[in-house]
Amino acid sequence: MKLNDAQIARFNEQGYLFFPSLLEADEVKVLQRAMPQILSRRGPEVIPEKDDPNSVRLAFGAHVYSEPFRYLPLLPRLLNPVRQLLADNVYLHQSRLNPKQGFGGGAAWDWHQDFPPWHRIDGMTEPKCVMASVFIDDCTAVTSPLLVVPGSHTHGLLDSKPHRDAKGYALHHIDRPTLAQLAEESGIEALIGPAGSVCFCHCNVVHGSANNVSPWRRAILYLNYNAVSNACTGTERDWYHNNRDFAPLQPLDDNRLKELA
Repeated sequence: MKLNDAQIARFNEQGYLFFPSLLEADEVKVLQRAMPQILSRRGPEVIPEKDDPNSVRLAFGAHVYSEPFRYLPLLPRLLNPVRQLLADNVYLHQSRLNPKQGFGGGAAWDWHQDFPPWHRIDGMTEPKCVMASVFIDDCTAVTSPLLVVPGSHTHGLLDSKPHRDAKGYALHHIDRPTLAQLAEESGIEALIGPAGSVCFCHCNVVHGSANNVSPWRRAILYLNYNAVSNACTGTERDWYHNNRDFAPLQPLDDNRLKELA
């Protein structure tokens, strides 16, 4: 897939591009089949929900230990648009899977930008990073969809309150007055679409989500591609937070994931 000039201009203005059903149904099934093994994994890279230790909040680094998720970020449909948007070769700074289990097992995410902890902890100099959000499940109005503030990336690095858990995962929460002003100016959009949809999102776009109180899981994999020229200098955090392999990613055959079906 190659982005046209209008799509690139829209990304620069809004901070994201959404493509429903970018992955085919049989590719989605391959990813869904791999989920139980990932969610049953034990290790520091798997973080449970605070109020439910039996539910996974985040599973980092699935592209390292799961074959389907290793192929996914190398598909030309994902990799080539990111390289266009960043005008550079890229590596995978981080991947994280947020399964958002149903019946309240998937807790909320406060409003935040992704770039601040990467900049302040990992030594990522510039926000030359794109988050490809891959819908593993259908994301509907009732399953706590990802919410974004269009154009919020143009405000740069916003003031935020740092929060860091015991396992080193960091967020910088946007305060209420700032969020209210941004929302009043630009609104809030819900990213809704079938499993296999993909959103390419600038790392400074303000986003968040509510508790998933529906009966259904709403899993999204976040692939955070960083420009090779913007490689991180920090070494404080572990591999699953801050990948130290800066070799440019090379695309696989676009049918590679489908071959596992």
